[in-house]
Amino acid sequence: MAGLIQAFKVALDALFPNFCLGCRGHIESNQSLCPHCMDDLALFDLARHPNLLHRPDICDAFPDCHFDHLIACAWYQAPYKQWLIQLKFNNQQHYKVALQQIITKQLQHALAANTHWPDVFIIMPLHKRRFLSRGYNQVSQTWLPVLEGLQQDVITPLHKQKATQPQSKLSKTKRVKNVKNAFVCQQDLTGKSVAIVDDVMTSGATLNAATEALKQAGAKQVWAILTCLTPLN
Repeated sequence: MAGLIQAFKVALDALFPNFCLGCRGHIESNQSLCPHCMDDLALFDLARHPNLLHRPDICDAFPDCHFDHLIACAWYQAPYKQWLIQLKFNNQQHYKVALQQIITKQLQHALAANTHWPDVFIIMPLHKRRFLSRGYNQVSQTWLPVLEGLQQDVITPLHKQKATQPQSKLSKTKRVKNVKNAFVCQQDLTGKSVAIVDDVMTSGATLNAATEALKQAGAKQVWAILTCLTPLN
């Protein structure tokens, strides 16, 4: 049976070849980036900076973080910016696989580098109106399979109770006001170390608002775990 499955896979790869997003070389059907292109990507060195809040340039870029620990894959720049935009607004699923390859690699580095780890993970929720209009949560689509594959405990106690304006259109001051009291946590998290997972942090206002809700629910420590960081110009 195993031989038949492998033969079928080889036949499918021959009939419907899969190409690397970077070099256009032939790769396996469950990938979007070849090993060489993965190695060439500009990613944060999480072995050197297990908590990116201790990296000087990131500390300067995000001086008002309410969460305690920060992990991210890369800066919000090419090619990640284009992939995230296409996935978020056009539901282009082939970019999701590339992002998942990068997230898996960075999480494995983070696991090895950090002496402690969150007890539970929470995907950043959408307001129900936004979810219904878009039809999906791109953060959940991308991160949930990776977290489950790494056997991380994912829970859903955080809810967005306020329909906020898109943060990308607002100044830093208005971003803070826009998300004030936007989240509520409906579970007792007393004594737990909690990670909130999102795709992009610009000012940190949304993550700060989520952090406040989680700490009000008793979380002893909140981590922000992200795909990308981008300072607000």
